[in-house]
Amino acid sequence: MASTVTMIQTRVRVSRAVYRACTWNMSTACCRYRNECEKTFLRSKWRYTSSSPTLSPICLRPVVCPSRPLRTSHNGWILPRVSAAAVVEAMPKTVQPYLRLMRLDRPIGTWLLYLPCTWSIALAAQPGCLPDFSMLALFGTGAVLMRGAGCTINDMWDKDFDKKVARTANRPLAAGDITRFQSLVFLGGQLTLALGVLLCLNYYSIVLGAASLSLVLTYPLMKRITYWPQLVLGLTFNWGALLGWAAIKGSCDWSVCLPLYASGVMWTLIYDTIYAHQVITLSV
Repeated sequence: MASTVTMIQTRVRVSRAVYRACTWNMSTACCRYRNECEKTFLRSKWRYTSSSPTLSPICLRPVVCPSRPLRTSHNGWILPRVSAAAVVEAMPKTVQPYLRLMRLDRPIGTWLLYLPCTWSIALAAQPGCLPDFSMLALFGTGAVLMRGAGCTINDMWDKDFDKKVARTANRPLAAGDITRFQSLVFLGGQLTLALGVLLCLNYYSIVLGAASLSLVLTYPLMKRITYWPQLVLGLTFNWGALLGWAAIKGSCDWSVCLPLYASGVMWTLIYDTIYAHQVITLSV
């Protein structure tokens, strides 16, 4: 009996040792494989430079960005970082000025226009149900088009001013990449597509959406006559808080829509004022 117990204990010890060895070998192999992946990725971020045109030793100069660390997935794989600006840069040269005119290389404005729409669409959904994804997609398309149209109108109004400001001198109209007539034709195309999106909604929403066009057209002029252009921007950017509810319910419940709209306007006042202070030295 004692010999049997001793034999079982010995087998258990051997099994544990084998398990530890296998586990250590697997983890070591995974770590080595991951390190090789990181080295390969980092190696692709190095570029070769030569100190002279003669056959001198090649030296490596790393391209580093400490403020933007490598992105990894949950299993350790390194993910590529793709920015909107890089996508625009990859487009044909003849198309790039129009995409930059729409600010597609800086999509934060589109998100700020789109978010109030999602709030009201979500609030208007039936209790216990998810928001209408087709409506979210429709409003997302409209946000891209109307934000692009608003930026086009803004640049057409401010072309002469933009040339004198360092922050805006590289905008397509100010830099002379496209003419004012070309931007006008492009604006007509954007508004036509936006009208097509609007016509997919109910009649009440069509009228309500068309009413926002006056704000889109006049906002750029507010910067010339008032110290509170952010207020007009808030009224414009948060119109989707009214439109999203109307698109789902068929009309606006003002007891819900007005507080939501007002809170969105206050939110815009805050973030646009912060942004104005951040770029104040570049806007003089």
